[in-house]
Amino acid sequence: MKIHSGWIAGAMLLCVVLACNLNKNGNNSNNSNNSNKNRNENTAKAPTPNRPANADVYVNRVYMAMDKNGEPGSETSSYEPADHKVHCLIELNKAKKGTQIRFVWKAVDVEGEKDKEIRTTDYTTNSFENKVQSFLKWPKDWSKGTYRVEVYINGSLDKTIDYTVG
Repeated sequence: MKIHSGWIAGAMLLCVVLACNLNKNGNNSNNSNNSNKNRNENTAKAPTPNRPANADVYVNRVYMAMDKNGEPGSETSSYEPADHKVHCLIELNKAKKGTQIRFVWKAVDVEGEKDKEIRTTDYTTNSFENKVQSFLKWPKDWSKGTYRVEVYINGSLDKTIDYTVG
């Protein structure tokens, strides 16, 4: 049986393309690991959520909002020092009476303070309640830096969100 030279050339070209593509993917993953490492060195690492895989109720969405006359206003992740009241809102996957929610407010990297707990608020949902908010009111101007809210559902850390004051 005679092998056509065109088939051999095509097979060699395919091997070269695959080898280059594998090398390209390897370089991209190394670069992303290095950029993540550099980014994480500057702030305290967020704790890993430990929600049970079969959790009945969990956080679909968590976000921060500006204060608008005592109520949550526009969504944001950055505040000014004079913004004395900040809101954290969560949307649960479903409403279930008796869901225990805990908001843990922390100063992650604020004027020399690292990972310092500021306040904890607990709340238990009523029937048909799948949107819950917590707020933190500061009597003076906020110190500049990075802050975090950790949201626990029925005792397990579900989501975290960072915000900055600058």
